[in-house]
Amino acid sequence: MIIYRYLSREIFFSTFAVALVLVPIIVSGRLISLLSRATPGEMDFIFIAEMIGYRLPSMLMLILPLALFLGVLLSFGRLYLESEIAVLQASGVSGKKLVFYALGPALGGAIIVGSLSLYISPLAWQALEVSYAQQNSLNELDKLTAGRFQKLGGGKTVYISNFIDNRSKMEQVFISQIDKKTGKLEITFAKSARQQGNGDGKRYLVLENGYRYTGIPGRADYEQLGYTEYGYLLPQRKLVIDTSEPYAKTTAFLLESDDRVFIAELQWRLSLPLLAFIVVLIAVPLSRTNPRQGRYAQLIPTILLYLVYLSLLMSARDKVETGAHIGLIWLVHLVFFSYGLSLIFMQQFWSNWLNKLPSVGSLLKRRK
Repeated sequence: MIIYRYLSREIFFSTFAVALVLVPIIVSGRLISLLSRATPGEMDFIFIAEMIGYRLPSMLMLILPLALFLGVLLSFGRLYLESEIAVLQASGVSGKKLVFYALGPALGGAIIVGSLSLYISPLAWQALEVSYAQQNSLNELDKLTAGRFQKLGGGKTVYISNFIDNRSKMEQVFISQIDKKTGKLEITFAKSARQQGNGDGKRYLVLENGYRYTGIPGRADYEQLGYTEYGYLLPQRKLVIDTSEPYAKTTAFLLESDDRVFIAELQWRLSLPLLAFIVVLIAVPLSRTNPRQGRYAQLIPTILLYLVYLSLLMSARDKVETGAHIGLIWLVHLVFFSYGLSLIFMQQFWSNWLNKLPSVGSLLKRRK
C-alpha cells in the first residue's frame, strides 16, 4: 500500500504539471482567434470569456488523457533514472505489479474524463448555444464600443463618443452611409441620442439636435438638414436557441437515438474514458529508460504514438457518421489495448526486436 500511494502521488503531480502547461497553451490559441474578432467590435469580452469557459470541458476531454499519458511517462521515467525502480524490482515488485499500481490513477483519470464527456461537456455546449442566441438577439447598438468607428449592417459606419444610463443614451453620435440606389453619401451627426420603443415591439434610435448631410462624394452640392429629432428603426432579432448539434445533445438522448451521427457521437464520448485507461497501460512499459538516454528520450515517440491513437479514433468516428460499422471505434481501442498488453507480457520480444534495429549513428556511419 505504501508503494501504491507513493507511485500514485508521483503520477498525480506529474499529470497535474503537464495539464497545467497544456491547458494555457491550447486555450490561448483559441483565445487569440476570438480576440481578433473582438477588436472590431463583433464580440464583447464578457461573451468571449463565456465561450472559453463553456468550451473548456470539451478541451479537457482531450487534454487530460494526454496529460495522464505524459505524467506516467515522466514519473516512471524519473524512477528508472534514479534507480528507484531497480530497488523496487530487487524487493520483489515486478513490472506487471507496477502496471497494476498504475491502474488506480488510470481508473481515476478515466472517471474524470467520462464525467466530462458524458455529462459536463454536453451541458456546457447547451449553455454556449444559449449565449450564442443571446448574442445574436442583440441589436446593432448593443454591440458598439464607445470611442471607436465601427461598421454595421447596410454599409453604415457609426461612431459614438460615450454611453450613459446603461447604454440607453448616447453622446456625440456620427453615422455615415452610402445609398446604393442613388450613390449619395448620407452623413448624420447628433449631439445626443437615445433608444426608444413603441407599443408594437419596435425600437428606434432617436437622434437629437443634429444635422444631416446628403450628397455625392467629390461634388460640392451637399444638402444640409438640421433637426431636433431624427429616428432610425433598429432591426430586431428573435432569441433562437439551436441545440441540434450532436455535441450539445445529452447522453440520455443519444442512447435513444438511431441516427448514425448521434450514434457516432455516443461512441466518441464512451471511447474517451477508455482512451485514458489504455494509454496508461501503454505508458508504464514505455517509460523504461536507460540512464544513458536521459529522462525525455521516449517523450517525442510516445507523443506521436498518442497522436496516432487519437487521430485514428477521430477518423473512425467520421467513418461511423458516413455509414461504417459502429464497431470501428472499438476496433481501434482493441488494437492499442492489445499493443499495451504485448508490451507488458512480451517485454523480452519487444526488447529483442528493438535491439535488432540499426541505430541512427550506425546508419550515418554506413552512409559516410
